[in-house]
Amino acid sequence: MGEITGIAWTDHTFNPWIGCTKVSAGCENCYAARDNKRFNWVGEWGKDYRLTSDANWKKPIQWARKAVADGVTRRVFCASLADVFDEKVDWQWRARLFSLIGETEKIGGLEWLILTKRPERINLMHMIEMYTNIRMGITTENQEMFDKRMPIFLEAWHGKNFISVEPMLSGIHMGANSYWEKIDWVIVGCESGNDVRSISIGAVRCLQEQCEHDKIPFFLKQLVINGKLTVKPELDGRQWLEFPEASK
Repeated sequence: MGEITGIAWTDHTFNPWIGCTKVSAGCENCYAARDNKRFNWVGEWGKDYRLTSDANWKKPIQWARKAVADGVTRRVFCASLADVFDEKVDWQWRARLFSLIGETEKIGGLEWLILTKRPERINLMHMIEMYTNIRMGITTENQEMFDKRMPIFLEAWHGKNFISVEPMLSGIHMGANSYWEKIDWVIVGCESGNDVRSISIGAVRCLQEQCEHDKIPFFLKQLVINGKLTVKPELDGRQWLEFPEASK
């Protein structure tokens, strides 16, 4: 549940708990809900939640110490099987998580990537912006969610950030908005599994060009090409595997 990850844009994944509730179109074919039917992490997805083991909670401390010893900064995605700001999550679990993040900040070596579809709840955790090792992100799977979530997100969070257009369900256009200058990193990808919704290469290219124009790192995670899921695919003759600097 952490040391090795199949998510191309992070080094580790850490799930403090498991369970989530679907909130928008991007959740329709949720891989975590799908995999729960196989692994039975929780009884009923969307209703039941389970705190992970104490042994699991110790791993980020180990990762931080190793990263410092190696002289690098490693990214930790939190959480791949949950949403940190889910309204159904026990507030004590969330407080424990941010206490852990604070412990790793003292050690160094980690950048936490927290991705949410609930930017309106970020302010529930007071003072979390004081942590320099958090990069907060939101999912904007289509234009509707981009337009809805971005202003809320930028109002709630002023630290390092990213947006995840996963799964990409429509093109994303800035229009008259001036958000790009405030975005640090963009990640794009399609769904995985048997019910993958189509993704327009033209829409991917348009978003990549917007990012390139505004010098925003662009990471293309996966696409379905010739009926096959391709991780780190090429777009216009090259892979797009760009990362922001850890300090930005």
